[in-house]
Amino acid sequence: MKMGFKEESEKLLSGELSIRERHPLIPTGESEEVAAGVMFWRWFANFTAAKTEDGLVLIDTGAHHNQAETVAMVRRWSPERINTAIYTHGHVDHAAGMAAFAAEAQQQRRARPRVVGHRAVAARFDRYRRTAGYNSVVNSRQFGVPTRWPEEYVYPDTYFDHQLNVVAGTWRFECHHARGETDDHCWVYLPSRKVLLTGDFVIWAAPNAGNPQKAQRYAREWAEALRAMAKTGAEVMLPGHGLPVFGSIRVRQVLNDTAEYLQSLYDQTIKMMNDGAALDDIVHGVKPPAALAEKPYLQPVYDEPDFIVRNVWRLEGGWYDGIASHLKPAPHHAQAAEIAAMAGGADVLLGRALQKMSAGDLALASHLIDWAVAAAPDNRAAHEARMRIYAARASASASTMAHGIFRAAALESAAKAGVTPPDDPRTV
Repeated sequence: MKMGFKEESEKLLSGELSIRERHPLIPTGESEEVAAGVMFWRWFANFTAAKTEDGLVLIDTGAHHNQAETVAMVRRWSPERINTAIYTHGHVDHAAGMAAFAAEAQQQRRARPRVVGHRAVAARFDRYRRTAGYNSVVNSRQFGVPTRWPEEYVYPDTYFDHQLNVVAGTWRFECHHARGETDDHCWVYLPSRKVLLTGDFVIWAAPNAGNPQKAQRYAREWAEALRAMAKTGAEVMLPGHGLPVFGSIRVRQVLNDTAEYLQSLYDQTIKMMNDGAALDDIVHGVKPPAALAEKPYLQPVYDEPDFIVRNVWRLEGGWYDGIASHLKPAPHHAQAAEIAAMAGGADVLLGRALQKMSAGDLALASHLIDWAVAAAPDNRAAHEARMRIYAARASASASTMAHGIFRAAALESAAKAGVTPPDDPRTV
């Protein structure tokens, strides 16, 4: 018999189930009414609908790539007109499904739903249109599947800066802006149902506050927002990814633990910056509190703590990392050629890289093999070794971010070596 959301959530919180087995990015399509009139769908990015006297109110609208399915899921629950859609933020997995709902309204000759979002959503959509090619590249690499980034978006009709109450019938949806994963983020509270919708402030994983291929994130303000949410008294929490959390004590625990996790990484980083440490020392020196790192909802299955540290440095200190030669470096291929010449050739670097791989030091093996292929870009043996090293790194990586980048490097070198890459069992 299939578990309900509450039972499965409790098993994850107690450690009876592993979050790695129930990865928060798995789009199961399951749905459940989590409070009277409030339907929650577990999708690639979760979304929710509330059945008010004035029609449905959506909180988030699903992703661009499966928007027709998203509309069908809502319609299996209710045929009622969609009154309003609220964007928790402008990421394409949360906001880009709106086009299908707008098209449906036009086909049915209904008024297009009002769209509500923070003022910065418009600037995000504008940037996405300018950088569609770049985002196609990085998302294909991150998730390991070809991705075409959307170039058309449904912009909000109603913008807000700090706080806005959206009213539909007797329902009130309290929208609160805070910077976190994005600068346009908001969280939504339904006081009549004591339901909290966090967007990506909570994702059943270490916060996505680092992401090496994406725009700036805001760890300190993220922690402040989580503490504000913990004061609402919510009895049901609906995250941006993963399962709902039930019970006011559980909800406060997840919110406050996540806030403390982020605050600790931020505070440690700032202290070392103020002490004059270089970025390399900080990245390898800052760790999350051990007790929090063990929590099932703070596992590094998507982002990683050291990526968060790098984002804090970027926000508070710029891009210079404290190593003088990195300020105006020689081209990577020129550095690699010089290192190869000193080592006795690219083949020597290749051999040393494989030795490091055999010894389990995949990080050093990666440096060595990257120098080898940069010094000898047509060396098929070097590319085959690079494929093996990065395939091993991908397999050993818990986070989606690291796995995607390392797997992409392995595939790149497999193509250049003319060999078949090893199978990848990972799906997210």
